[in-house]
Formats: sequence, C-alpha cells, structure tokens
Amino acid sequence: MALTDEEIRDLQEIIKKESSTKEGEIITDKKGRPYQIVNDVDETTQALAVVPVDNIKGDNPDYSQTAIVVAGTQPGFTESTKNAIEARGKMTPQVDDISDFYDSTAAKLEKAHGGGTISNMSGFSQSGPAVAKVAAQHQVPKITNFMDWGASSSLYSKDNPKGITAEEKTWLDKHATIYMDSTRDVTYLDGKSHGD
Repeated sequence: MALTDEEIRDLQEIIKKESSTKEGEIITDKKGRPYQIVNDVDETTQALAVVPVDNIKGDNPDYSQTAIVVAGTQPGFTESTKNAIEARGKMTPQVDDISDFYDSTAAKLEKAHGGGTISNMSGFSQSGPAVAKVAAQHQVPKITNFMDWGASSSLYSKDNPKGITAEEKTWLDKHATIYMDSTRDVTYLDGKSHGD
C-alpha cells in the first residue's frame, strides 16, 4: 500500500527543514504522523527516503511503503537556480542526483532491512520531471508531483537525450498525479505560456 497524496504533500512541506536529518531518525509531519528516515541527501538536491512508523519511538517501520520525497529549487543556491533555468529547455541535470538517490535507497533497503518497496516518489517544482523519469524507469507504483517546472521541456528528443521517453510517459499516464497552482502563475514562468 502506498502513502496517500495528502501524506506525500505533508512530507513535501517539511522536506527542506528535515533534509539534514540523518538515517534512522524519526520525523513527524505537521499532523504528527511519524516517519523513519531510510536515506537522506542535503546538497544541491535535497531528498529524503522515509517509511511510516507507528510512533515517535519508531516501532514497526513499514519498508513496503518507502517514499522518496525530493525538494524543489533552492533560491540563492547558485547550482540549483542554474538547474531550474536549464530545465526551461530540457530535463534538469538533477535527474542524475535523483537516480543515484533512488539506487542508494534501494541498496540501503536491501542491506539494512532485507528488502523493501519504494512505493512512492514525489518531486516539487524543478525536481518533478526528474522524479517522474526515475520513477517511471523503476516502475514505482505511485508518483505524486507538485507544480512540475519545465515538464513539457522534459520529454525525450535528440536534443534532450535524458528526457522522458514515450514508454516512460505511458507509465506516468497511469501512475502519476501532478498538482499545480490553479492559475498556473508559477508554471507560466517555466518558459511555456500555457504552463505544463
């Protein structure tokens, strides 16, 4: 069973604050739901892999519901801002970081916990299309993204060889939910006057 869109949204709201929290520690979302950190990265890409637990002691971690949550652009962080600008015309370079984080999380689940399932992935803003690509490559059952920055520019072409392929898009059409601002004020800035 995968986490709900609401649970993923609430994790997205705390990702930047909690991205320096270390593996094994327990965090809670704004509603008090506890999660154990399985993997973390706090660099140009900020991401957490978490599993739900019964309480703040960390009892009964459910590794079959591992969720990878990736933050969006970090204003003031030169490399992150550069990646966001580049994502207006092609897949963000962040796709490599997210792919490495997926692989690292899967390896940690296997080594430390005898396996598990990455059942959810989520991205916000510029990380959204890269999360979608990596999730489709690994056939993650549930993808929940918020305000995908540059999504239409992230499709595969000869000028964008790291883009989302037709096969990956077919997976996403069945497994991804993308939320965006209703007026598209944010996605208007991504280089597409219609939003994504």
